[in-house]
Amino acid sequence: MSGIPVGLSTASVYPEKLEDAFRYAAETGYDGVELMVWHEGASQDIANVAGLSMRYDVPVLSVHAPCLLISQRVWGPDPMAKLGRAVTAAEDLGADTVVVHPPFRWQRRYAENFVDLVSELEDDSHVAIAVENMFPMRLDAFF
Repeated sequence: MSGIPVGLSTASVYPEKLEDAFRYAAETGYDGVELMVWHEGASQDIANVAGLSMRYDVPVLSVHAPCLLISQRVWGPDPMAKLGRAVTAAEDLGADTVVVHPPFRWQRRYAENFVDLVSELEDDSHVAIAVENMFPMRLDAFF
């Protein structure tokens, strides 16, 4: 790998499965994958993910924490605990980055502690936390 690594998001192959993402990344020459931790149980099982990474010789470059509406209950309801667990998963998988979205408006406690939490998690690990912006979400647009 030279230059900036290019990863394939495992979410990009949906509705296909996690293993398909690793296979596609291997077949098409990606440098690795971004693991989207979400409703698919295989994405939540870090030992399984490590096995797929070894099987296809495709490293996990980053872990996307389960912080979206579609992953609200993945790894429990506490967004702070989920971010910490994502950092641990990244360490276990050899990934250098965790991707997370900023708190939603209704996550006031999380929002109040978000900057300090990110700083603390980065200080206590080798993992960088990338805060990825997102368009504003209005629930009434969906219902």
